[in-house]
Amino acid sequence: DAKDTYTANHSEKVARYAVRLGKRAGLSREQLQCLFQAGILHDIGKIAIPDRILNKPGSLTPDEFDLIREHPLHGYDILKPIRGLQDCAKLVLYHHKGLNGWGYPDGLQDETVPIEARILAIADAWDAMTSDRPYRSALSKDEALMRLKEGSGTQFDPELVSKVTELIGD
Repeated sequence: DAKDTYTANHSEKVARYAVRLGKRAGLSREQLQCLFQAGILHDIGKIAIPDRILNKPGSLTPDEFDLIREHPLHGYDILKPIRGLQDCAKLVLYHHKGLNGWGYPDGLQDETVPIEARILAIADAWDAMTSDRPYRSALSKDEALMRLKEGSGTQFDPELVSKVTELIGD
């Protein structure tokens, strides 16, 4: 977070959004605690990404995007050896993994991606879409919800997207 002010605020918001969605999805207290930790730590792997790429105001080159795509694996490698964070490390590893093989890292599909990681993916995307970034303005809640719905069934778990719709309506 010290490398990137956006990431510090983003991580806190992702953790809160993820817990709200996790409660709506009926997760246990233990799952919610792990989800909160994973939300706070989900981008820890960005510490291995050069600042010039993290803070680039324009579009990333394919090589730069390849480096960004490695941050979940870096995060997993950082967290896995820490006692008590192994489950959290798995969620960090898969927070950019969607359904039907979408996303990264390669390997897991559909139900094998833990529900907490699927929740984290939605919370991460929601905050990214509804926050101003150096390269674009924030989307409205309606626009962000439309994008989640467009990704429902591929990038995002459809049951969880419907729960986001319920939360936005509350």
